[in-house]
Amino acid sequence: MKVKDIIRETKGKLIIGNIESECDSFCKDTRILKPEDTYIGIKGENFDGSTLWKQAFEKGAKAVIIQNINFSKNDLEKWENKIIIEVEDTIEAIAKIATYKRELQGKDFQVVGVTGSVGKTSTKDIISNVVSQKYKTLKTQGNNNNNIGLPFTIFNLQDQEAAVIEMGMNHFGELSKLTKIAKPTISVITNVGTSHIGNLGSRENILQAKMEIVHGMNHGTLVVNNDNDLLSTVHPEGISLKTIGIESDADLKATDIILNEDMSSFRVKVDGQDYDVRVYVPGVHFIFNALIAIQVGLLLDIPMEKCIKGIETFELTKNRNDILTLDRHIRVIDGTYNANLDSMKSSIDVLSGYAGRKIAVLGDMLELGDYEETLHRAVGAHLLKKNIDLVLTVGPAARYISDEVNKAKPGLAYHFDDNASLSAYLQECLEENDVVLVKASNGMHLKEVINDLKENN
Repeated sequence: MKVKDIIRETKGKLIIGNIESECDSFCKDTRILKPEDTYIGIKGENFDGSTLWKQAFEKGAKAVIIQNINFSKNDLEKWENKIIIEVEDTIEAIAKIATYKRELQGKDFQVVGVTGSVGKTSTKDIISNVVSQKYKTLKTQGNNNNNIGLPFTIFNLQDQEAAVIEMGMNHFGELSKLTKIAKPTISVITNVGTSHIGNLGSRENILQAKMEIVHGMNHGTLVVNNDNDLLSTVHPEGISLKTIGIESDADLKATDIILNEDMSSFRVKVDGQDYDVRVYVPGVHFIFNALIAIQVGLLLDIPMEKCIKGIETFELTKNRNDILTLDRHIRVIDGTYNANLDSMKSSIDVLSGYAGRKIAVLGDMLELGDYEETLHRAVGAHLLKKNIDLVLTVGPAARYISDEVNKAKPGLAYHFDDNASLSAYLQECLEENDVVLVKASNGMHLKEVINDLKENN
């Protein structure tokens, strides 16, 4: 796009530069900035990226988009061959630029928007692998799914034929803004659980906030998991609805499910024909993810054989339930990236499917507000339904997990005041062929326990 397009869309001011110049690539981090990039200075809680505009030019940026900077005459003379655009708010500016960039692709450009209380990133990745079997596909990298990450994903649109965009939220109104930028032609809601319930107040409110994903759609299809109690009630106006499920009646349903330690398989009927599908990531939740990906693929006219290939060649994003093998064939499931009730239950289910002694190392789930005790006790109750041999917990809220377990089975759970104490105990009690799940919200820093295991085994 041209400088004049950016100025028009952002209502910005050209300080110096050629209004007809092209701006093709955007960057918000001077450490990774490439020559000819357009640098955008983002103001965060503790730092204002706009103050680095000179450093951006020194590293080869052709243009900068910044806010609230006073320019000296010497500055303007030194950088007279560059481009400086001043805007009122750079975060609002990137939303407007990304909206325009998306509009340039046209209404027929296929965008799959993905949200949900849990499983957004893995579902986005498996959908992308299916879609890429037919189309050149852009996808959100990592979990860049917020009001900054999503626009920068859109900026990467070049010659792609489709995009799979992850969208996150923790308050009302956030998803509405994101979907109006991305304008999905297909939207996906993986589930409605308890993530961010402390901010939103109830699961019903979470559903309402997740349904904002259709605000950016004026046609297309919403895909939902019909096994989820709340999603099974949705009936969006003006949008087609497709459902997937295992237990419920659904447009696409998995049957003959086999769950193994390292993979799963199931059958699905499409247009009267049965297909066998294998998912090389353990856990029933990945069967739901695979069903969603197949449904999206079918909506995009991708042959079933290619959908299956996309499922079977899918690889999980790094740091999402990585499985580490240590000395003495001790296996560790790294779930330290994040946690909520649904993902805790899913990970415990995966752990329970392993042979050998099973140890659950669990920390606090954050942002639960008044539901903190209830939901941590629910984790404890779920552990009691599974054949878990030892439970170790850390954190003020995770104490409720241990308490709930020990009420029914005294001595099965132990609580620790800090990660170091827990880690030391775990190191002492590990035995050959143990399987260890380590899971908590990222803010609990249980990656420290994972690192200790790597160093000492």
